[in-house]
Amino acid sequence: MNFGGADGPTFPGEGFTPGGHPAGHTTAQADAAHRHPAPFAFGGRYELGRLLGRGGMAEVHLAHDTRLDRVVAVKTLRADLTHDADLQARFRREAQSTASLNHPAIAAVYDTGEDLGHGADGGAVALPYLVMEYVDGMPLSDALFAEPALTPDRVLELTEGVLQALAHSHRQGIVHRDIKPANVMVTRTGQVKVMDFGIARDLRDAGLTRTSMVIGTAQYLSPEQALGEEIDARSDLYSVGCLLYELLTYRPPFVDESPMAVMYRHVQEAPQPPSLFNPLVTPAVDALVLRALEKDRAHRHRSAEEMLDEIGACLGRRTFAPAVQPPQQEDDSGADDRGGRRATVALLVAAAAVVVLAIGLGWFMLGRGPADDGRVDVPALVGQTLDDARRAADNVGLTVTVTAKEPCEDQPKGHVCTQSPADGRLAEGEAVALTVSTGSPEVEVPDVLDKDEDDASRILADKGFQVTTRHVESAEETGTVLDQDPDGGEKAERGGEITLTVAKEAARSTVPDLVGRTVDEATELLAEHDLELGDTTRVESDATAGTVIGQSEREGAEVDPGTTVDVQVAEAKETVEIPGDIVGGTLAEVRGELAGLGLGVSVASGSSQASDAVVTSSTPTVGSEVARGSTVIVVTEETPSGDEESTQGASPSPTTGTTAP
Repeated sequence: MNFGGADGPTFPGEGFTPGGHPAGHTTAQADAAHRHPAPFAFGGRYELGRLLGRGGMAEVHLAHDTRLDRVVAVKTLRADLTHDADLQARFRREAQSTASLNHPAIAAVYDTGEDLGHGADGGAVALPYLVMEYVDGMPLSDALFAEPALTPDRVLELTEGVLQALAHSHRQGIVHRDIKPANVMVTRTGQVKVMDFGIARDLRDAGLTRTSMVIGTAQYLSPEQALGEEIDARSDLYSVGCLLYELLTYRPPFVDESPMAVMYRHVQEAPQPPSLFNPLVTPAVDALVLRALEKDRAHRHRSAEEMLDEIGACLGRRTFAPAVQPPQQEDDSGADDRGGRRATVALLVAAAAVVVLAIGLGWFMLGRGPADDGRVDVPALVGQTLDDARRAADNVGLTVTVTAKEPCEDQPKGHVCTQSPADGRLAEGEAVALTVSTGSPEVEVPDVLDKDEDDASRILADKGFQVTTRHVESAEETGTVLDQDPDGGEKAERGGEITLTVAKEAARSTVPDLVGRTVDEATELLAEHDLELGDTTRVESDATAGTVIGQSEREGAEVDPGTTVDVQVAEAKETVEIPGDIVGGTLAEVRGELAGLGLGVSVASGSSQASDAVVTSSTPTVGSEVARGSTVIVVTEETPSGDEESTQGASPSPTTGTTAP
């Protein structure tokens, strides 16, 4: 539980033993016992038990209210800080802020005062204290890592509780300014309790905080808080956006090495969508969170009610709450007559506030005036669990007694069906008689398999069941009910929950164009489309070496996520030079020489194919660079036979008509 200051501690919720005495001892408790020897009672009424937690400015003890015989938590300013006037003012401000708020989602302050204690030097000091509702549960900062894991829907439901508390405080003109997981408790029954209004600001009190002062926790600060500007209710909504982001993704929207660096990122950087870290987050929830985290508060939700309405839409229901404009600082520009009217109104409001505050403080400090005749209003308990009803009655000094347990048409098992009296006033300590439900009557569950989701939900709702849905990828038509739990035909409690498994379209990936990209670039591009690189084949090509020249899946094709795409990659061709000595050689010699260089030989049409024919020219010409494996075309001439050479080489005889001697 968190009852400390801005850096509030966390601790487990444990109760008292019978008689109001603290159960068990730890080192911290022994230390507390040393500083407050038993019996030690603040205000002569609150017997301190073990130390529950210690924060930056306060300590919280489990305590027993001897007057009303109930467990409470007593928060005191740390003894070593009792001489700090600013901290004392802040401590009193928390009492004033929280005491003015009365809402089930806000941890209540029952009493406040001062008592003598021992300072750090051992001397007697006046210790201010708050008597607070004891919340049995854990902070969201712990619930985030508890089992089972929080689903996005459960996160939205918890955030609804926080926003309901803020909607109430904002209507009272109070801004919390330190919303974070450690300052929000979840009870054992799942109820949300917002804690620690220690740095809350009443917007009607302009002198409470200097404009340039930065207050809050860095990871959850709104940009205007980080800049030390004036704040309004929308600053709390930004912090709720940070809290919602962390509950969905297990990390705040901005993380860095120092608080100053985190504050800078709040002011300068846009957050990543939560779905980037949690694929279960829907686009609607992405939009909700990113709107809450807008840098310009004018672009955020205008009120906690408006944000609640959007959460309701994300959960499949709408509240259509009226939009409430957040309290804002007045713009003092404009005509003098408007400024004069504003000044007059401000003075009237301030005067009225002083009167109301004076009456309220007198009522609070002096026994709550003549109307406090020892009788209290009877709380509405119908619909609550028995444990919650006991706590609600205990909070106003009443008790409860269970007079009957019977089936109840409109209440699930363990919830209050009726109460007597239903309203009015009772003397403190009197009992409210309760009838507790043993469960709604069981009815047959309709079979809605293969029906459309909307039709199935309507059929089940008409039978009085609550419906939850989960969507799974399927080849069936989108929206078709694939399964239901409990099955159709079974008996189930009216008002119970039926879970439907509904088909949704299987995700598809689009194949990108990889041609012209390097292998690394292709790998990265495929990953962006949820695809993988398959085999790479090297192919000689005139394209740039190392680039993709072909792919197994065509560009733009729709394929299953995770599909592998094979590619062909260009490889430079090897070249050789046609030697110059082939001219004049025989065809057989040229064939052998060029074959040794990886080249083929083809004889030109009309040239001799004889192996001893002489090569006279080639195409490409000698000295040219050609790709290995190319074919060289040669032109040849036949070699003259031996007789012809003799005849042609002999000198002709003169034709004189005479015979040579």
